[in-house]
Amino acid sequence: MVFITLLSLFTFKGVGKIASNLQLPHFDKIVHFIFYFLATILGSFALCELKSTIKIKKALLYVLGFSIIYGTIIELFQYSFTEHRQGDFFDILANSLGAFVGWLVSKHLISKRIT
Repeated sequence: MVFITLLSLFTFKGVGKIASNLQLPHFDKIVHFIFYFLATILGSFALCELKSTIKIKKALLYVLGFSIIYGTIIELFQYSFTEHRQGDFFDILANSLGAFVGWLVSKHLISKRIT
């Protein structure tokens, strides 16, 4: 999550040039999706290791909720506190969709692991 926060709130020279050279439409939305997809999967597996203290279904829902709320807060911070970044509703959707798909994949993988 520290990695996502740093990349979301700070500007790095040359990164925009790489994205524009790829000429993929909505490339930033793809990146948002991937970040939150991976964060949700990693968070789900990490929290499920504590299965003795928390039920797995609850753990997965906590991670999903956290990822969506975190992605929304980051976008609000970009809108309110940064000069070179801007918050975007469609970024929130990409973050949330990535988290949701990550949750589905985690749920599937963890259920296979348990049985």
